[in-house]
Amino acid sequence: MRYLVSGALTGLFLALCASAAAPASEPRGTVVIGSITCFRIRVPDRGQSVQQRVDFIQDQAPKFLGGDPVQVTIRSVGKRQHIDLNGEFVVAVTPEDARATGYKSPAALAPIWRSALERAFLLSSARPTAPTGPPDQ
Repeated sequence: MRYLVSGALTGLFLALCASAAAPASEPRGTVVIGSITCFRIRVPDRGQSVQQRVDFIQDQAPKFLGGDPVQVTIRSVGKRQHIDLNGEFVVAVTPEDARATGYKSPAALAPIWRSALERAFLLSSARPTAPTGPPDQ
C-alpha cells in the first residue's frame, strides 16, 4: 500500500512540475499583431468561431506591416461597429462582444480595439496615420 501511495504522489508531483514548466500562452481568442497583444475576442459572430475571427484579423494584418501608413477607422453598420485598415474590413465589434467585455455598446468598445490595433501597427514598424475624428467615422 505504501508503494502505491508513494507512486501516486510521485506521479502527481511530476505532473505538477511539468505543467508549471510549460510556457504560458495567451488566452483563447487573443489577437496578436507582430509581437503585440491587442485584445481578446470572446464570442463567435455570424457563423464564425472565436478562432476564425482571430485568424481572419491575423491573416489580414501582414498586408499592412512594414512601413506604409495604416489608417484604422471605425464605421457603423447597424448595431455593429466595423474596424477597417486602410478601408478594408478587419473585424466587427458586435453587441455580444461589448456584453462579453462589460461595455454597454459596440460604440464604446470599438475605439479601444481600434487604439490597440493602431498601437500594434505602430510598434510593429507600420506608421498609423493620425485619427481622423470621432470614433464613429
